[in-house]
Amino acid sequence: KDEWEVLGLEKRIDLENLKRVFERLDLNKDGKIDVEELTAMYEDLGYKPRKQTEYGVSEVEDIIWEVDEDANGFIDWENFVQLYMRCRKDKTGKEPTRLFNLIEFMVCDKDGGGTMSEDECMEILFHRFGKEQMKEMTDKLFKHNSDEAEKEFSYTEFLQLVDDKNGILGQAAKKGR
Repeated sequence: KDEWEVLGLEKRIDLENLKRVFERLDLNKDGKIDVEELTAMYEDLGYKPRKQTEYGVSEVEDIIWEVDEDANGFIDWENFVQLYMRCRKDKTGKEPTRLFNLIEFMVCDKDGGGTMSEDECMEILFHRFGKEQMKEMTDKLFKHNSDEAEKEFSYTEFLQLVDDKNGILGQAAKKGR
């Protein structure tokens, strides 16, 4: 079997995309993502992670803790792929999605410009919610955009859409579960 099949990915392109995103996040190229690297990427994308959560740690430390299966304080390649697969297959809405949201955004932001197109956003919605719910959500979401120009989404706008608790689509997804 090829590496992508062993990891449980659907297509070779999924592996290539995940590797590209992991390499972008791993700024010092040591094979793992630490608090500083993840914080830097969030800030580059215009997102300001909280300095302290209700658990007494920074939001980024909390995100790493959610994913760090071996409790070494880093996200290695194995943790990264495991999280991605768990979230892709999750039908309950119980998996931690904060890093998953970043990964999906970065997969679509191929040029690293900090935005994704309407079509790319719709692709994510299709994978997460299925065709019928995606259609309903995109009708609601894009009806305000009557411009001929295609809408580009920044990371913070994307989060406003998909956030589990507060986002437009997070609320719609709860109704569908």
